[in-house]
Amino acid sequence: MPKISKTSKMRVNNKPVKSFSLPAGTSCPGAKDAEVCGSCYAKSGFYHMPVVKNVREHNRIAYHKDSFVDDMVKIIGTDKWFRYFDSGDIETPELGEKIYQIAKRCPTTSIWIPSRSDKVKSIAPSIKKLQSLPNVSMRLSADNIGLSKPERPGVNSYVINVSDIPEAHKRGILVCPATTPGTTQKSCDTCAACYSDVPVAYVLH
Repeated sequence: MPKISKTSKMRVNNKPVKSFSLPAGTSCPGAKDAEVCGSCYAKSGFYHMPVVKNVREHNRIAYHKDSFVDDMVKIIGTDKWFRYFDSGDIETPELGEKIYQIAKRCPTTSIWIPSRSDKVKSIAPSIKKLQSLPNVSMRLSADNIGLSKPERPGVNSYVINVSDIPEAHKRGILVCPATTPGTTQKSCDTCAACYSDVPVAYVLH
């Protein structure tokens, strides 16, 4: 059975949001040459704790099992929100296809999937299928920190410095309130922008 995380910031309307994750870095085939991955939050802090690492390694084995799709559908249940990958990414075409099947069977759940695996030729078809589902927000993540360098087509998630905030506003990119210095909001609260196609920038912290 897959093991699910509940991260402290991932609370919508004061309800924790479940998340399925894999090991950071080793399960991220699209991370190569991505500047932002050098400062990956999921490679430091409590993510190094054995109990946290073991969950993600367990999930790496779990998704290969025939029961994975059925198990995940049961776990998600009637939840309104679900997130994949507070660490890790879609590392294989098999996982991409299974996530697609899960999402199809959970049509009333809004699903947020950050990813760079669209850069991987064998996984890209699964990404396109996921993008076709109305309940899936496929958030293609930028490779660079800041907004000064061009990104590949379709990118709608950015990591920026505080100095980039004015430019983000100018471009119509929503700056995540939970990562903006000086704000009191520490969780998603009533914001669910990541579950839409709205471009969002997260301030590097």
